[in-house]
Amino acid sequence: MTPASVLLPRRRLLIALAVLMVALAAAAATAGGQALLTWDDPIQRAVEARRTAGFDEFFLTISRLGSTMVVLGLGAVAALVTWRRCPAVALAVVAATLSRPLLEFTLKATVTRDRPDFERLVNGTGYSFPSGHVMAAVALWGLLPVIVGLYTRRKLFWWASVVIAGSLIVGIAASRVYLGVHWFSDVTAGLVVGTFFLLGIEHVFLRAHLRYPCPLGPCDGDEVDADVGGKAVDTLDSVDAIEVPCPEAGAGKDKPASVERNLVATSAASASSE
Repeated sequence: MTPASVLLPRRRLLIALAVLMVALAAAAATAGGQALLTWDDPIQRAVEARRTAGFDEFFLTISRLGSTMVVLGLGAVAALVTWRRCPAVALAVVAATLSRPLLEFTLKATVTRDRPDFERLVNGTGYSFPSGHVMAAVALWGLLPVIVGLYTRRKLFWWASVVIAGSLIVGIAASRVYLGVHWFSDVTAGLVVGTFFLLGIEHVFLRAHLRYPCPLGPCDGDEVDADVGGKAVDTLDSVDAIEVPCPEAGAGKDKPASVERNLVATSAASASSE
């Protein structure tokens, strides 16, 4: 399951997301986003009215997982960990980690929407649209299933990584509204931008994989779960199978195997800013 495999066959969905993003950006950039306040304002007030000490601590903690320092640090670790296993994945992680701040800055400087200013639980600086924390969460946690897929072929583990990544992205998005530093439409835009961002990162991965091919699926002769059958990840149908040497796993297992290139990303939860 990749952004391309989900969106490209569904052109209407792809177009709808693009139209939504343009509409949100245009509304946010016009008259200080007054049109979006029709629902942003009541949502913000309703969320802040239901705060509790327990929720405060929870959302403060989960919001940190989308902060710039955490994302840059974990992105660097992920790139180092995956380089020996698959340089193409490591390069995709680096591209996602470093290009996201530039995209965020460009969009915010273009739209120039102010942040909500009711009862913030944390300081918020800079413009509000779209949510940079959400974009950062997508850039980092959206690639978690890819990394997990390099080290295990167990379907249970891969789907667990999808659930964890999606939950973190959605949780970080919710935290930015709860903490009072982003409007609901800001985090919605962050999720949509993140979806298209992962499409771009998938393209980076495919180009890197042409130069640094590596096995990303079960190799011939590998033992896999009976219920997996090579379906723990979906392959990119647009890419032809290539010959990639499988890692040595004992006598008779070091022969080349035909492995399809694939990029596992969680587009379902694609999701605020500093």
